Amino acid sequence: MSMRVQGRVRRLTPPSESADLTSQGGRVASNNRLLSVVLVSTQRRWYGGEEQARLLAAGLRDGGHQCAILARRDGAFAQRMAAEGFPVATFSGNGRNVPSLWQIRRSLRRVRPDVLHFNDPHALSSAGLASLGLCIAARVAARRASFEIRFAARYRFLCDRVVCVSQDVARVCREGGIPSQRLRVVHDGVDPSRVRSGDRERGRRALGLSDEQPLLLTVARLTEPKGHEFLIGALPEVVERHPNVCVALVGDGELSRPLQMQARQLGVDSHVRFFGYRDDVPDLIQAADLFVFPSHTEGLGSTLIDAMLAGRAIVTTTGGGIPDLTASDDPHTDAVAWTVPPCDSRALALAILESLDSPQKRARLGEQARRRAERLFTARHMVDATLAVYRELLDVG
Repeated sequence: MSMRVQGRVRRLTPPSESADLTSQGGRVASNNRLLSVVLVSTQRRWYGGEEQARLLAAGLRDGGHQCAILARRDGAFAQRMAAEGFPVATFSGNGRNVPSLWQIRRSLRRVRPDVLHFNDPHALSSAGLASLGLCIAARVAARRASFEIRFAARYRFLCDRVVCVSQDVARVCREGGIPSQRLRVVHDGVDPSRVRSGDRERGRRALGLSDEQPLLLTVARLTEPKGHEFLIGALPEVVERHPNVCVALVGDGELSRPLQMQARQLGVDSHVRFFGYRDDVPDLIQAADLFVFPSHTEGLGSTLIDAMLAGRAIVTTTGGGIPDLTASDDPHTDAVAWTVPPCDSRALALAILESLDSPQKRARLGEQARRRAERLFTARHMVDATLAVYRELLDVG
């Protein structure tokens, strides 16, 4: 199989730097030297991890660094990054067959990057194996899920650092056998301009809502860890007090039909609307009176950052890495959300009712959330923190 390059392929380095980049092979880097980075993704569809990789690539390019993409041929990541002008090389499937491993290795030998960044576990397995013996100075793996670590050996032997999106993910990594000295926490970031592009009136028109109808919004895949069943379980009590409330569930997933059945069984199906995947999420966030995020197993929750940057009032849980965003476990930080224990429909109902009955508190918490997100959780913060991990590795002789 031959390597296929998609989109407009650009030089990875300016002519004046080409000789230096292709011969550096693990040299010590100064903090001012521009870097060559290859981002690897094996995902077929576009999820939060792919958006973070896109923001990282864009931030690196904006900073003058060279960023190339290695991605599966039939994946959305390859198509979109090529459309955005990045050099993209593709491989078949998840990259773990012999022809694909050879394609990846041949591409890496040609580019010889300073940094090889694995954006998902399969990318670590495939490109990590393909990179052995190539003297790449920094190999960094992203870890976004709070699930139990499988095959911890690949994190010990195929990469130099594991970038965890939250303290909880770092805890899971330590308990799974990854040495603490290899772990670094870098929170996800969001592009504030994307969130600010949302329009409340446009969003409410798209949902067919009147101005006075309360809108509860959840943006998350319809999977078990996201906790939608506990939100639906909370709705009978909410609807009893607020009979005109509308709950919009944005996201696709295998639990769509079971959740619809649950809503019917509880008699709240007329209040719950399933929208699947949407391109107008910024509009919907601005249209919402309350953003509800009931996840009980969460690496971090980047859609929560969207809601925070929009200044929306939030009801969420203390599950997984969510406290990194809300600081619910820090008595010295102002509250930014109503937080409840995971998997507790009754607690969710009470928090939602309190928020709906407290417009002034909603406004205050929303403003505090916006300030916290702008200070800590923008894409710029994420890119700078990731670069610091790169340079930590490159500057060690």
